[in-house]
Amino acid sequence: MALRMVALNRSADGRWFARKGIPEDVRQDYQRLYGTKREAHLKLAAGTPKHEAKARLGEWEAEVETRIATLRAQRNGEGQPLTRLNAIALAGRWYLWFVKQHEQDPGPAKRWKETGDHLVWDVIYPEAPESYHDNPKADPHWEWQKEPEVREAVRPRVAELARVATFLASEGKTLNANAYALFVDAVSDNLLLAIMLLERRANGDYSRDDAPDSFPQFTDGPVRGSGVSCWELFEAFVVATKPAPNTVSRWRAVFLEMQREFAEVGADGITEDAARKWVHGLITEERTAITVREIWLSASRRVFSWAREHKHVRQNPFKEVKVDVPRKVQTREDGRSFTKAEAKIILKASLAYQKPDTPAERTRRWVPWLCAYSGARSGEITQLRGSDIEDRNGFYVMKLTPEAGTLKTGKPRVVPIYEHLIDQGFIEMVQQVGKGALFYNDKTPQKKSNDPLKPSRSRADTARAHLGTWVRGLGVDDPELSPNHAWRHLFKRTGDEIGMAEKMNDAITGHTQATEGRKYGPPTAVAMAEALKKFPRYKLD
Repeated sequence: MALRMVALNRSADGRWFARKGIPEDVRQDYQRLYGTKREAHLKLAAGTPKHEAKARLGEWEAEVETRIATLRAQRNGEGQPLTRLNAIALAGRWYLWFVKQHEQDPGPAKRWKETGDHLVWDVIYPEAPESYHDNPKADPHWEWQKEPEVREAVRPRVAELARVATFLASEGKTLNANAYALFVDAVSDNLLLAIMLLERRANGDYSRDDAPDSFPQFTDGPVRGSGVSCWELFEAFVVATKPAPNTVSRWRAVFLEMQREFAEVGADGITEDAARKWVHGLITEERTAITVREIWLSASRRVFSWAREHKHVRQNPFKEVKVDVPRKVQTREDGRSFTKAEAKIILKASLAYQKPDTPAERTRRWVPWLCAYSGARSGEITQLRGSDIEDRNGFYVMKLTPEAGTLKTGKPRVVPIYEHLIDQGFIEMVQQVGKGALFYNDKTPQKKSNDPLKPSRSRADTARAHLGTWVRGLGVDDPELSPNHAWRHLFKRTGDEIGMAEKMNDAITGHTQATEGRKYGPPTAVAMAEALKKFPRYKLD
């Protein structure tokens, strides 16, 4: 690859620097991946020798040029394809190249120890999914880091740490989008291994490294099939149907993985047998059959059904695919509800926040109680605003509305606020906060994603996730239990025990009525408030 050399300059204090302009046609993508839009900057410490600064300049410019070439190739559908096997083989070449760059003079071991810690705790760990934070013991080996959405999130920083662009330039390779993702993911699986080897070398251990023996031989990969790709199909579906942001975020992982699996044949080339084999292969110890059925298979069926209706593909290969879900052995007598002891632990801990000043403290203080006395979904509560709390001539209600954030049913509803919450000072807190968000910071504008395929996570969702982590930290950490959603089960059960009419219970919790007849004449807010008066108070003594 021919590089247009840029000048290496030195500032008055001895530091080295260089600048390279980013072409306009790739600026948006470059900024999204690497954090800068118009210029890339190289900065070196004042003590860097001139010969080393020149060498670093050459490597840096090769890195930037390769990034630009790769972005253009990916945008235009060009570049070399790779099979999954070849991606691993190319990662083997990278491993040897990366180690060779430093093996002769690895420097202090501390450097590599800190690099490894940075990779693990600053790059990978922040992308851990909510399910891991809810129950870390269920995945002690961090298998979640191989999930497609995590792969995508860490890929740019892994590529930078591993100097992927410099390696590809040295190999004279430009990969297409799918091949690049496969390759960087394979590098990600081996980067810590290379760093640990260099730490051993820095400590004087030059014993034989067996890792290169595990990589397959690199061969030429197949050409990508014609027609619309799986990812392009998903993109068209999102643009046309505008599903809820949470749905897009969940289904991204499905189509990222599908794109990798079927890149060579395209969406229209997937047979029913291939679809069935892929879906069944998704079931692992970490990914249960019910998760595959309810998310992976459901998403695939829905998008391909839409695609067939609009003539993007000839058939829906997922239509007849089935996933058998084994009957789950339930060990909890209380099922998915909190026990009285578990509810007491959480509610008592919340009362420790007598004067909550921050949104996080208000979340811990009030959201468990609001869920306990309404059966509302925790996400419906964390997105509440002060303006959603109203005085209805003698009793207060909270309006759960799509205007505040996502609702599962897509329909607004009014829920009376239980009198025990009023007694505790909930209304005074609302009046103090004002009309804005009660449980997250809305004083500063949130940076919204312009990519419909990668919607921003709402601050209310983040508040809900942090609340779940806090509950687990209290010792309510049974893996069969959702730390937030269990309130909903407990409310429903308690309502049944006190004789609350099922139609009333469903109206308060926002459950869809079981029959068409029950949908007629929904209960009024006054009727729901009267029904809630019979709901027993939680006693913590």
